[in-house]
Amino acid sequence: MRARRAALNYVTGVLFTAVTMVVGLVALPYLLEWLGEERYGAWRAAADWYGYLSLLELGIGGALLPLLARAVGRTDRGALNTTMGAGIRAYARQSALMVLGGLMLVVAIRYLVPVSAANRPDLMRAALVATAALLLTPLLPFRHLAEARQEGYRVNLLLLFQSLIITSAALLLAYSGWGITGQMLALLLGGAFFFGVLALGELRNDAGIARAAGGSVKQSEAWGELWRLNRPTLIRQLCGRVSVMSDRIIVAALLGPAMVVPLFVTQRLAELAQGQMQGVGTATWAGLAELHARGEHDTFNARLLELTALVTAWSVALLGPIVAYNHHFVSLWVGGERYAGDLVTIVVGVNGLLLAVITLWDWAFGGTGQVARLVPVSVVATAINLGLSLALTPRYGVAGPLLGTMCATLLTAAWYVPVLLHRTFGIALGVLARHVATPLLWGVPYVVVLWQLAHRRPAIGWATLAIEMAAGALAYLAVWWMLMLTVEQRAVHIARLRSVLRGR
Repeated sequence: MRARRAALNYVTGVLFTAVTMVVGLVALPYLLEWLGEERYGAWRAAADWYGYLSLLELGIGGALLPLLARAVGRTDRGALNTTMGAGIRAYARQSALMVLGGLMLVVAIRYLVPVSAANRPDLMRAALVATAALLLTPLLPFRHLAEARQEGYRVNLLLLFQSLIITSAALLLAYSGWGITGQMLALLLGGAFFFGVLALGELRNDAGIARAAGGSVKQSEAWGELWRLNRPTLIRQLCGRVSVMSDRIIVAALLGPAMVVPLFVTQRLAELAQGQMQGVGTATWAGLAELHARGEHDTFNARLLELTALVTAWSVALLGPIVAYNHHFVSLWVGGERYAGDLVTIVVGVNGLLLAVITLWDWAFGGTGQVARLVPVSVVATAINLGLSLALTPRYGVAGPLLGTMCATLLTAAWYVPVLLHRTFGIALGVLARHVATPLLWGVPYVVVLWQLAHRRPAIGWATLAIEMAAGALAYLAVWWMLMLTVEQRAVHIARLRSVLRGR
């Protein structure tokens, strides 16, 4: 059952990415035409600033996930309802702080995202809409509950419809002249649909959650555990936001909002692929947490090693063609003049691989309630990343923040998180290194060959681009299957696939 649900979670995640990628390919040129690069870049940067307000949830989400997973694993309905009630009440309390922070951003946004005088009123109205969207925050525990039940496929399908709603509304409002405000309204509509459907469906099935949320939960064990686990999660969220999500803010502040566009379009395809690789951890963390909660530690370690090798191999297979052909992709999509350069593409590919593997390892700690062990390395990595990003952006342009992320990751998490895995779970460092190194040693010459082939080609069309990129990925996966897996490993993968297909 765990394998089947993990497969469903991952497949629906791939479907979500594929559909949103195609829709985004079609929509972005129209948005750029109807909005202009300054308003489009300002919307992206403003959305990132409002993303920082999620830190005012104080790490509740990361603390809630292992508590829900434990209650689900033990099939304890009472504990589950109490935990959900505590989560909803906690989120509701923090949403008031978020709205207050949002109103402060309404006043400050014109200084944080510099735009021309003609676009300032539009930017401030968009900030008001973004503040209103924060009122949906108390519904977040319903998403966490679905994920803890290994029902991420439901979340992914709802996210797919949410994306279609957002894109449709964004196009309609941009065409109608609603500018930056229209883009924020589109996000609000999509969020209301997503959380509304999740919450209503769950409350219809179990009224106990509503009773628990409306009752007194402040003295419950779940309430105490929630606020005990939230602090390290908050620090990690802050570090993640500064390390990865501030790139557009730095570029907008130092280089201007218009420069956000080449940064966004050049890394977009790699970001989508990276999301799928990180989706492996999202799809499997609840199953791993269940194994750990039951004391099946040897099985837990074996599955984590298997997933490490799988994520590394799939990351190379997907990111290799993207790194090689990205200049063709951007030229076909929005025009070669918006391509940010090969340096950006290469660094984005390296970051995608590093973050995909490290995110999987992070889930081993987060899913078992041990996220506090990751706090020191996160703080150090964030300080290095922010300092390097600010220093390198004036010299290397939009590549600066990406170079900061890469250097910080290599200097900290890339080697220290494996040490933590060894100390915490007893995973041998040599075995872990072998599961990462083997796909990489095969992957380097693979990417070099693809790069040479792609850069010797003149301009190509969409069909040729898709065929060559798919052929490159399939070629590497064939090598992985035949040469990097043992006969026993191939047999295990085949057996699991058959089990999933048969619904066992």
